[in-house]
Amino acid sequence: MFHCHTNRKTEVLEDFLGKKYNESSLDDFLKRAMEKSLQSKNGHLDLFVRFLHGLCLESNQRLLVGLLGQTEISPGTIQRVINNLKEMNSDEISPDRSINIFHCLMEMNHLSLFQEIQEFLKSENRSEKELSEIQCSALAFMLQMSEEVLDELDLQKYKTSEQGRQRLIPAVRNCRKAGLTQCGLSESHCEVVASALKSNPSHLTELDMSGNNDLQDSGVKLLCAGLESPNCRLETLRLENCGLSEISCDYLAAALKSNPSHLRELELWDNNLKDPDVKQLSDLKKSPDYRLETLVWW
Repeated sequence: MFHCHTNRKTEVLEDFLGKKYNESSLDDFLKRAMEKSLQSKNGHLDLFVRFLHGLCLESNQRLLVGLLGQTEISPGTIQRVINNLKEMNSDEISPDRSINIFHCLMEMNHLSLFQEIQEFLKSENRSEKELSEIQCSALAFMLQMSEEVLDELDLQKYKTSEQGRQRLIPAVRNCRKAGLTQCGLSESHCEVVASALKSNPSHLTELDMSGNNDLQDSGVKLLCAGLESPNCRLETLRLENCGLSEISCDYLAAALKSNPSHLRELELWDNNLKDPDVKQLSDLKKSPDYRLETLVWW
């Protein structure tokens, strides 16, 4: 792809990008390649775009000169590539995919972001420091890779945008208590949470997703798939004011019956549940696998 760009082989580039490709600068090509990779749900292009960005380094070009030919990339182009990565908008994209933006910056030897997050983690006044979206992606990566399990991840305690908070969600894989209370968690965010509940070992024992009143049935279904995992250790689940439907209640009831669960507390305040939903949840007490000690729905 790099060779095709430098030699203007537009047919190959158009086939890859899936749209008409006019001659453009290297930074524009890399931006479009990154955007395509972010659209992937399974991340099959993640390593490819990391490698592609790594080719911008002069040291790597010297190693691969026999394949790439002579290429000269100006410092200005390098800086535009870095700026494009830092400013990449990831609305409606999985936070796991967003972390790959951070990896691409590391491939380009842009270490300042890594150093900024290290300083943030050492700081005593974290709540006062404002984080950009790309800093949130870097922080999420470093938290979930840490050997220390985080006691609590509360999105509201971080000074950043809503999109920045969403980029922090992958860190739930390495924390005991998670507060994901904000409007707008999508199916892709629920997928990350479900992954955390299924992971081995799973550290998450308390999860609060209250206030996400646009939580769709598909998101609840993913969440319940996590609850059904034999690795799940969740003891407290709060879904207050999440606009739960009859179908969502079906998923919850099935999850609580299908597998001996660690769940002890389930709070469903302010969901305007109808009588059949309440009865279905109440009837769970008749199940031999019923372990709940607290069930609140009004």
